[in-house]
Amino acid sequence: MNAGIIPLQRARGQFGLEVRADGARTRMADLVQAGCCRLLFPRVQGNGLEAATVNISGGIAAGDRINGRLACGPGTDLLVTSQAAERIYRARPEDGPADMTVSCHVSAGARLEWLPHGTIFFDGSRLRRHMVVDMAQSATFLFLESRIFGRLGAGEQLASLHVRDRLTIRREGELLLEDMLRLESTDVTALLAQPVVAAGQGAVATLVLASPQAMDLLAPVRERLAAPQCAGFAASAWNGMLVVRGVGKGGWALEGALRHILPVLRAGRPMPSTWRS
Repeated sequence: MNAGIIPLQRARGQFGLEVRADGARTRMADLVQAGCCRLLFPRVQGNGLEAATVNISGGIAAGDRINGRLACGPGTDLLVTSQAAERIYRARPEDGPADMTVSCHVSAGARLEWLPHGTIFFDGSRLRRHMVVDMAQSATFLFLESRIFGRLGAGEQLASLHVRDRLTIRREGELLLEDMLRLESTDVTALLAQPVVAAGQGAVATLVLASPQAMDLLAPVRERLAAPQCAGFAASAWNGMLVVRGVGKGGWALEGALRHILPVLRAGRPMPSTWRS
């Protein structure tokens, strides 16, 4: 007797945050939290607002659906981080991917920083993720994504992954950047070993800064990249945008390099509260 495929419980989540300027300070204008998504607001110094995303389901499984929305009013300053690294769990062969989408609107003179902890991909995980950013000409958007392939401490070797991870940035309605990672393989370890992919390293990071001052920061960023902890990182700049990419042995190696680079891109601001460990 064939009992068929047993349907598993899957998470649904939604978060939304809109901020407005109140004099020099940034304050919450609207907040949405539903399903497995929560936002925490640590007390921080300065006039900006910091929010930390929380997934109370404990990780992402195939078939989960999470939608987010961020809106920064004129002249606001918002930092969004995460409480911890996100884990993408192993899927069954018949399962569809987890689906995560985040849409962002950054108004004139506003600053949005998206600085979460890394994403850890377990062997056999499946994810489809897309962030869409619409920003004004005078706005600033800083993006970070660290991807960690397997659990290094557990000695996990990845065989299969199905990941499509996409970032779309539009400035004044015109496409500025379309960045797409498509990693669909049944021999991930061999793929990552290729020099043009990750040269045998187990983690990769991407930083994107889009702002009127982005291109002026290329030289000081490259000075930082000369440090030993930033070996494997490189930077380029064009069209009002600066992009930094790098590889590392694992999440800790990436974080060490990012802690060295981010102060240049953030004008020396304190690290996100959940990073201070």
